[in-house]
Amino acid sequence: MPFIHPLPEMTADGSHTLRHPLLGESYHSSFGAATESRHVYIEAGLHQVSAEPVHILEMGFGTGLNALLTLSALREPTDPAKEAKPFRPRHAVYYTVEAYPITQETVVSLNYEALTDSESYHDFLQMHAAPWDTTVSIAPDFTLYKHLGTMESWSLPDQPFDLVYYDAFAYDCQPELWSTSLFQKIYQSLRPGALLVTYAAKGEIKRALRAAGFEVKRLPGAPGKHHMLQASVSVKP
Repeated sequence: MPFIHPLPEMTADGSHTLRHPLLGESYHSSFGAATESRHVYIEAGLHQVSAEPVHILEMGFGTGLNALLTLSALREPTDPAKEAKPFRPRHAVYYTVEAYPITQETVVSLNYEALTDSESYHDFLQMHAAPWDTTVSIAPDFTLYKHLGTMESWSLPDQPFDLVYYDAFAYDCQPELWSTSLFQKIYQSLRPGALLVTYAAKGEIKRALRAAGFEVKRLPGAPGKHHMLQASVSVKP
């Protein structure tokens, strides 16, 4: 699939996003790209699971922001005396699918170096440079597999997942990416107790997730959004 060349756009928290030149959609919230990613995918997702290593599936690699912030979170020190949930995963096995990859030139134009330490930023650049459709050890605590294509056509690995970052373009732009059938495919790849988190909260999406078998909870959204969704897998038949 051809690489695309969107230009960085500044968001309200000072972090960059991109706007897809064909779809006309922004990759992140204009109210804050990094703020939204941390709120939805790290705080409501990664920080709520106890698997070690944690197996993550991301719908839409995009700028790689979710992967970068995940890696940073894995490396953050914890204080069990101050945290309600002191356990944090320290190693991620990270699978992601992307139909519209960006160029390395676009990657380095993003101001994500300011979001993390130099080692994690270096590893972030290695994520983008890694070949597609092969398993790559980015660092001792982060293993990456990037699929170039669509979720619909991808045969998901046998390894069950603990967490899904569902970060597709908006429902109004690509409703086919929010279908019951696609959520059913993902549901079958998850462990009991696994979570799916997404910035979106439309009624159609909630109904599709429930029809696929998920238990759905509406949570407060990131700045600029009233709500987000956290869906879980209970006991499978």
